Amino acid sequence: MRALATGSSALLLTAVLVAAMPSSLAALPHAAQTVATTSEPAHRAVPAITIAARSTEVERGKKVVVTGTVKSRRITRVSLQQRQAGSRWRTQRTTHVRSDGSYRLEDRTTAAAIRRYRVVSASGPRTRSAEIKVGVYAWRDLTLMSSTHIGSMVPGTTPPTTTQVGGVVYAPALVGSWERPPAEQVKSYAFAHNCVAVRGRFGLSDGSDARVRATVTVLGDDLPFYARSFGRGESEYATVPLGRPTQMALRFTLEDTGPSPTPLTTGGSAVVIAPEVFCTSR
Repeated sequence: MRALATGSSALLLTAVLVAAMPSSLAALPHAAQTVATTSEPAHRAVPAITIAARSTEVERGKKVVVTGTVKSRRITRVSLQQRQAGSRWRTQRTTHVRSDGSYRLEDRTTAAAIRRYRVVSASGPRTRSAEIKVGVYAWRDLTLMSSTHIGSMVPGTTPPTTTQVGGVVYAPALVGSWERPPAEQVKSYAFAHNCVAVRGRFGLSDGSDARVRATVTVLGDDLPFYARSFGRGESEYATVPLGRPTQMALRFTLEDTGPSPTPLTTGGSAVVIAPEVFCTSR
């Protein structure tokens, strides 16, 4: 390839090119010039209607509260729509947009199920918000749910079972009992991510031997969420968050704290009284 210019001619050509370049670019390095001449990406558009739930987990019978803002002043009214799996969108409530562009809508729940919500314009340009998901939960009797049983202890009578703790008679209850600790029993329940908490009174029955101690553990997908040791007649009422496990297990462990040569008189019974789980359905 033939050179365009050499010597003094090349210097003259360079001078002419620099003179023709805007002074602001001529003072920049080559890489900086490239960045300076690249157009910036456009900002993401603000949604016409925003939406947020005050809580994504609501107890059955309580209200789902939805709030948000409306971008267009031509939209003066908005409607809250809801649907469940296999159903169509249904309008639940309609309200006026406030002067500052905000709104608030409520929906009372009647069934434990996963609900989807959106807000649509009821006046002005037709538009809608994104969808949000809210889980509606209810407390269910754990003694009525099927379980698998693992361990050496004799399971309690098929619920409802009556037990006495701290001088008070309770029913129903889940019981893990054994005449000669140490022993362990596990009752496992399949939840498929539908349950988020368990509650009940955990303890050791009055009829247990004074030497026996019981440890009751709540497991979610094999991770411990609660563990407490009890002596005879001791108990504690607790609500235990679980996350959303595929399965939950109650582990009853009994141990003899006395001299080993002396036989126990009555053994022991670890209990969970009136157990309930906080669940929804898909």
